[in-house]
Amino acid sequence: MKGFLIAGLITLLTVAAVESLSCVQCNSLTNTCVNSTTTECPSDANASCTTFLTNASLGGDITLYQDKACSAENCSEGMIEAFTIRVTDEESFHFASQCCLGQECNDSNDTIAPPQEEVFSNIECLACYGPNETFCNVTSRKCYKEERCVNLIAEFKNETKLVVKGCSNISNSTCQFLSTENRVVGGVLFQKFECVDNFSISSTPIPTLTTTTDTGSKVSFTPLALVSFLLLGLML
Repeated sequence: MKGFLIAGLITLLTVAAVESLSCVQCNSLTNTCVNSTTTECPSDANASCTTFLTNASLGGDITLYQDKACSAENCSEGMIEAFTIRVTDEESFHFASQCCLGQECNDSNDTIAPPQEEVFSNIECLACYGPNETFCNVTSRKCYKEERCVNLIAEFKNETKLVVKGCSNISNSTCQFLSTENRVVGGVLFQKFECVDNFSISSTPIPTLTTTTDTGSKVSFTPLALVSFLLLGLML
């Protein structure tokens, strides 16, 4: 009996001696992540630290969205490899995440890397971005080698939506993971995520954007530059 009591006491002391995890906890939509310090994680999310970022380069401006948090997950799944979606030569979206088991994460790489080989392939994608499908003024873009077409609809914690279409260096595993409907990563809900490999110039025409007049309502189409400004304001 005494042996059981001693064993139980040792177990309790061992558990009490385990340090609780501390992570940086912030979301750039609600509070800045600049110079954020670590704080103790809650007991129900004490397994790992996570960080997720979106780096948007639009019209010469760069907007960074960050979400850093504690997690109950053990990093066995749920993380995505960094990838970039290119809308034009000057406009792109970069996504990256980290999961660090039992320790604080280093800053994720927020640099939009150039394509590995700047040689065009025979793949051409629909390309646009905007807060919704209506304001996503579709054009076409030739992809570099090792890129494929990606089409996504994402919703951030403040209910801001983002539609992005373009060429991406995304991996097969990340495509499969994010293609699950309503996948949530780093506080971002991916409502739709499609990867297409066989959208070639020779086989598939690029649809053109047309508008119709509705006598029952008035619809205004915002120029791309203004959409960029509005989108940046929503994401800040």
